Amino acid sequence: MKNYYQILGIKPTATDAEIKSSYRVLAKKYHPDVNPDDATAASKFADINEANAVLSDPQSRAEYDAKLREASAPHPSQEEIIARQRAQAQEAARQAAFRTMNMNNMGGMGGMGGRMARARAQAQAQANMAQAQIQAMVNQAYQQGAAEARAHLQSEIQQLKTSLAKATADTKKIRELQDSEAELKRKLAAAERDRRDLEQELFNRDREYSLEKTRIKELEDALAEQNGNASRRTRGENSELKAELDKAKKTIRELERENSALQAEKEKIEKEQKTLMDTCAQLERDNKQFDMKNSAQIKLQQDKRRQLQEEIEVLHKKIAELTEELETVRAENEQWAQYAQSEEFLSDTEKRIESWTKKTNKDKRLAKPTLYGDLGVLIWATDEEIKDAYDKLFKRYSGKAGDAIAAKLQKVEEAYAVLGDKAKRKAYNESIDITEDRIKEERKLIAENEKIMDEYRNQLANKEFWQQFDELTASAMEGDAQSQYELGSMYYSGEDIDLDYEQAVFWFKEAAKQKHADAMYYLGLCYCNGTGMEKNETTGQSFIRQAAKLGSKPAQKSIKN
Repeated sequence: MKNYYQILGIKPTATDAEIKSSYRVLAKKYHPDVNPDDATAASKFADINEANAVLSDPQSRAEYDAKLREASAPHPSQEEIIARQRAQAQEAARQAAFRTMNMNNMGGMGGMGGRMARARAQAQAQANMAQAQIQAMVNQAYQQGAAEARAHLQSEIQQLKTSLAKATADTKKIRELQDSEAELKRKLAAAERDRRDLEQELFNRDREYSLEKTRIKELEDALAEQNGNASRRTRGENSELKAELDKAKKTIRELERENSALQAEKEKIEKEQKTLMDTCAQLERDNKQFDMKNSAQIKLQQDKRRQLQEEIEVLHKKIAELTEELETVRAENEQWAQYAQSEEFLSDTEKRIESWTKKTNKDKRLAKPTLYGDLGVLIWATDEEIKDAYDKLFKRYSGKAGDAIAAKLQKVEEAYAVLGDKAKRKAYNESIDITEDRIKEERKLIAENEKIMDEYRNQLANKEFWQQFDELTASAMEGDAQSQYELGSMYYSGEDIDLDYEQAVFWFKEAAKQKHADAMYYLGLCYCNGTGMEKNETTGQSFIRQAAKLGSKPAQKSIKN
């Protein structure tokens, strides 16, 4: 992955102004017009434009930074081991296949059966071993990852269940406390009503007490006045006043007792009220504490659930990656199986060719002493084949002088006179013990052999193409500019292999670095059209002009047009 920050020579924390300033300096330095014959400068200029286009856009820069962090992050050791072992297994299978192909190429047509069988068996055994090793590693990684994930999930689920049970118990306790608080509040309200009633009753009693004291004072004053005027009063009146005074004092004492009892009841109610108020305050504090604790517990559960969801997503991603790798391995194994099957078909067909050649020679010897031999065809030849053979021989011998030529021409005409007539041919076949059923069976065998030979030629051509493709790729990787150009052209056209513009651009760039004219032209087209890369007509036209200067005919034609 390209590091655009390194390309522009800036830090990842660079501002937009720093990016723009660095881009301007580097663009002036590496512009193709300033460096007209420097392919490296042109490639550098393209990278600078590409880096500026990404980093100057906030959204593109954010996406690129995320990809850069992901690319620079260390991979888990288990995955590295699996990837390395998988690559080793694939390389072992590939080397086995190459050894098989080399042995096939070195062996020739004769005596090839034993060597090819051994090579094919060795390649198949190594391919099977590699496939089993890859499958075992993938299964092990998948099972290990799945087992660890399941254990982790079970642990997290158990913790969540415990937390949920505790939260449920806390909720129940809070509900009970709230019910107790409501009940206490009801009792407190009832106590408040009783207190108010007692205060009202005490007020009434105090008023009665005051009235009685006032009355007693009045009676005492009246008694004193009466005592002072005893002479003017009778004994009977004094007795009545004294009795009334005693009654009033008794009433006052009763009122005082009742007042004391009411006061004690009031103090008791006030004490109970204070106790209820303290309990309510404590319940409110407990309720707040439980609310805070419950909120913290809920937040903790939410965090754990979110963390668990993230881990599940990571696990799903890992499973998807393993599944993709497994599919890749299966596809590669299928390709190797097809290759092995193709090799087996080619080997069997080569044996069949040898056997068929022997059979054809035998059929020729059988036809030689007959009229068929005079025409140079087999006994099972079709009417068209007999007619074509006669026309060729007649054209060859007619018009030429000499007794030998005349004798040959006469034999050809006599043979065709019999074999060119269906009835005569049938009678002649019976005379040489050749039945119609045998002719049909032989023609059927010939048709089957032609079909197999067509398939053989197709698969042989396909095998030769991939051998050439592997050789071309190896040469391109070694730095041969022409091979790099040809490989890029194959990916660009998509005629013989799958279309892949990114691969085409890569190989065109490699060849352009070595000033390959046609590669520079096609790289310029990719820039102009945005094929396999970000569109940049300025850079594309620069490559096309350089290609024309270096002698690329398509580039020169493009500039003229």
